[in-house]
Amino acid sequence: MTEQEPPVSPPKHSTRYIVFSACLAAIVLGFTLFLLIRGFQWRGALSDLRAEPGIEILSVERVGFFKKRLRGLRDPLAPSAESYLRKHNIGAHSVDIALAEYHSLNTPYAIERNEKNAEEVKQIRDDLVKTVGDFAAGLKEQREQDLEKITQMLFEARFPESMKTVRINWERGSWFVEGELYAPDLETFLAESPQYIIEGDVDYTGLINLTETRTRTLRNDIENTNLLETNLDGELVHLDRIRRLLIDLDDVCRKSDLPLPVMQLTLTDRETPQIKAIRSALFDGRDIDESRCLPEAKITTSETGNAVARLMLVQLSAP
Repeated sequence: MTEQEPPVSPPKHSTRYIVFSACLAAIVLGFTLFLLIRGFQWRGALSDLRAEPGIEILSVERVGFFKKRLRGLRDPLAPSAESYLRKHNIGAHSVDIALAEYHSLNTPYAIERNEKNAEEVKQIRDDLVKTVGDFAAGLKEQREQDLEKITQMLFEARFPESMKTVRINWERGSWFVEGELYAPDLETFLAESPQYIIEGDVDYTGLINLTETRTRTLRNDIENTNLLETNLDGELVHLDRIRRLLIDLDDVCRKSDLPLPVMQLTLTDRETPQIKAIRSALFDGRDIDESRCLPEAKITTSETGNAVARLMLVQLSAP
């Protein structure tokens, strides 16, 4: 029986060779997969870029082994090329982008740009119209202010006394006159003022005839007062007030070129004992001459049955 020989072990360098070969194969496979995936990424990115209406890719150049350069055109309103590359996991270090700016035609961006330009033109036009309008309004306002000042100066020079109680203002293209004048001054003012109006119409409805209003008011106060009314002490209470009203009425008549009024007492009782005191209080010769009051009192009837004495103005003219 022969003795069996022990098996021979493989050389140690063969194990290292196998490990090295496996690693090399893995690297090659990984690199191949990387290039394959990168190729798919670039094809997808370029397809999206070429489909974008606002981007025109004219050339794709290789720069080095892993980097490419894109040449082309891009509408300012279109998305950036980088956004498409990032979508496909291509970073900025892997590409050199050189896209010149241009305005595309027949694209959504062209329509958007036209609308934007139209809006800008409209805004410019509106701003121009507003500016011109504001300028014209400013000139008109300044002119109206100058016109008002000049007209007021002319009126103050021609009617120095009247313009103390009269105002003339320019409003909405017309002159509005407000104030009050006695009849003679009012007549002169109405007759001569139109020739001092440079332009525009004049509205005199705010001008009051002071002669008419004052005489009517004073006459009502005088004639409607019962001179026989007394206070608790039995003293006549209205005589001083009526005297002042008569003085005011005389002043109105003088300023209005009217004759001083003639007066007459009216009584409900011919035997009124206070008649002398009334005549003495109203007519003392200093301010109101007693001769202006008719000597004979007029006898009337009282609706209430009470004694009444009134001073009536039997001659008073007002325009």
